[in-house]
Amino acid sequence: MNNDNFKETINIPSSFFITSTLNLEFKGEAAESNPAAAFGFSVPVITDECPGKLQYFPLSKNSHYSLKKEVNQDLFMQAMSNKNFCVIICNSIDIEHEESKKKRSFKSRDKGPLAFIAGVWDVTEDPLMAATLFSCTLLSMESEPDGGRIPLLLTANQINSWISGSLDLKQRLQFIQSLKS
Repeated sequence: MNNDNFKETINIPSSFFITSTLNLEFKGEAAESNPAAAFGFSVPVITDECPGKLQYFPLSKNSHYSLKKEVNQDLFMQAMSNKNFCVIICNSIDIEHEESKKKRSFKSRDKGPLAFIAGVWDVTEDPLMAATLFSCTLLSMESEPDGGRIPLLLTANQINSWISGSLDLKQRLQFIQSLKS
């Protein structure tokens, strides 16, 4: 199956629930986000730039970056070299094959109420609109046997490791490979 035939839906909890559960600061207008987000919708994130603050970034047009089952170190280093790191917060993520309608749901690795997906984020300056645009992308791994993908879910204890600047790209790749088990 081709990865392009999959649609993901991220099931979003309320900002109040996220901030009270994770003890995060939040000052924003997206307090009631769309509870079922897909490409173009804003999702709650914690970023490497503001680790104690809840923010909302739209999922980018390429809402996932799918890593091959056997990750090529050189390609990974090239793809991630200019990225910022984030964690996307949700209750679960559903991935549906658009032709067969087969749906898989992924929940927390901790068995808790919140799931955390490893992601990357970008900022772009739009000179025509005189605006700064933020977006995020979730990371996923190819899965067997259907050729679909599995989101790179983190435990609550792994959030700081993912978003902190303490890991170089080689260590990030090792970290991702440890998530496959």
